[in-house]
Amino acid sequence: MFEKKKLKTWSVSYWNQISRNIGLLKVSEQEILRNTPIAILGIGGLGGPLVEQLVRTGFESITICDNERFEDSNLNRQVCTKKDIGKFKVDVIEKFLYKINSDVQIKKFYKVNEKNISEVLENISVVALTLDDPITSIIISRECFNKKIPLLESWAIPYLCAWWFTSSSVDYETCYEFDTQNMTIEEIRQSEKTLLNLKKASFSKLLLFPNIKERFDREKGILEALLSGSIPSISLAPIVRMTASYLSFEIIFSGILNLKSMVLAPKIIGYDYFKMISFDIDLSHK
Repeated sequence: MFEKKKLKTWSVSYWNQISRNIGLLKVSEQEILRNTPIAILGIGGLGGPLVEQLVRTGFESITICDNERFEDSNLNRQVCTKKDIGKFKVDVIEKFLYKINSDVQIKKFYKVNEKNISEVLENISVVALTLDDPITSIIISRECFNKKIPLLESWAIPYLCAWWFTSSSVDYETCYEFDTQNMTIEEIRQSEKTLLNLKKASFSKLLLFPNIKERFDREKGILEALLSGSIPSISLAPIVRMTASYLSFEIIFSGILNLKSMVLAPKIIGYDYFKMISFDIDLSHK
């Protein structure tokens, strides 16, 4: 009887992979996920575990992009091993995903810019923004807005939350108070003042999260160094993986199946899993 749930369009291998999804997902919903094209832009700490979970869930139309190579500091949280150091992330992740499902259709890009963004997002239904480059994020957010593609974002910090940019939300640049809406991407690149302000504006939003100093400055001086830009982002495997799991949940149940309401930027409804309490913040507030 349960075997009769298998669709004729599914291979035996696909059915064996996703059969335990059924119940939490309807068969018809599983087929929707299989055929929905999604883009994960940035496949490092968040994007790597995220795209892995989506392929394991049964998605078969995936676009990935990243311009970086794996390095030793990525071993604390990313989908890589020592043998992958020095290799492009998109190449390693692509091979890894094929080992999960050889039928998955993967489009990979080594960069996103204003020249190829239309191609990157061609026919895409949902985008996960999982990179930390403000200019590239602006390029992606503008194209998503123009194409009316829902854009999902979160940060790898010790709070369970994610927020959406859609036609019903504020736009990305307004949310982060970038003051770049009337500038071209080239104008942004050429302005050192603007580039500095982008980084400052992004980091300033981190301070809106409750108890953030308590979380990030257990080794004194680290938070100040992070906010000044003198050290890269702080991350920890359990935090990164929990955030990636939540992004997966949002893509499936909010972005595609519409079974859960989207949390629209600049509002954030989150959960502090140190204090075990929920919180609400507004990213547009200073």
